[in-house]
Amino acid sequence: MEDTKKTPSELVADLMLDPGFVLVPQDRYEELIRAETERDVLEATIKGENSYNVDRVLAAIQKARKAAWLKVSATALNAEGAPEAGNDAE
Repeated sequence: MEDTKKTPSELVADLMLDPGFVLVPQDRYEELIRAETERDVLEATIKGENSYNVDRVLAAIQKARKAAWLKVSATALNAEGAPEAGNDAE
């Protein structure tokens, strides 16, 4: 019986031959998923499928984006050796 087990490089090559294969970094993938979710919530609000108004939903989305951006920025600064935000008195 012949060994048909493929090496990791062969498996990756097979994936890349698939016409729908796209290699995306994890953080970009999460950003795309978040954007799609925001779009779906906003679309449902515009169509009147819930009791929220568009201004409230859009404000909540913008607030969440700002908080996520601030978190990413703080993480990037801390990775570069800058002092962490906050008062860590000991």
